[in-house]
Amino acid sequence: MKLLPILAAGVAYFALGGLWFSPLFGRQWDKAVGFERPPKWRPSSVYYIGPLLGCLVAAFATSYLAQLEQAQLLVDYLRVGFVVGMGYGVTITSINAIAPNMSYPGLYAKVVGSYHLIGLVLCSAVLYGLS
Repeated sequence: MKLLPILAAGVAYFALGGLWFSPLFGRQWDKAVGFERPPKWRPSSVYYIGPLLGCLVAAFATSYLAQLEQAQLLVDYLRVGFVVGMGYGVTITSINAIAPNMSYPGLYAKVVGSYHLIGLVLCSAVLYGLS
C-alpha cells in the first residue's frame, strides 16, 4: 500500500465532512443531535483533529480491503467503497442514532449515514485515481 493515496483519500473524506456538516447539512445535524450553537461559537481543535484521524484510519482500512479484494478497475474500488460505506458507515451510524439522547434519530441516521456512504465511495475513488 502506498502512503500518498491513503493520505489523499483520508483528506478528501475529511474535506467532504467539512462541507457536509457546515454549509450543506450543518443545521440538520444540529437539530438531529439537539445542539444549539451559541452566538460566535468556535469548535475546539479536537472537533477537527478527531475526524481527520478517523478519516485517515478509514482510508487506510479501505485501501487494505481494496488490496484484499484485488481491486484494479474503478468499479472494483467503488464496490469496496460502497460495501464499506453501507456495511459499516451507514450501519454503525444507524445503530448509534438509536441512543436515548438523540433528538431525531432518523434525521441523524440520514445525515451522518449518507456522509459516510458518499465519503467512503469518494475515498475509494481517490485511492483508485492515485494508485
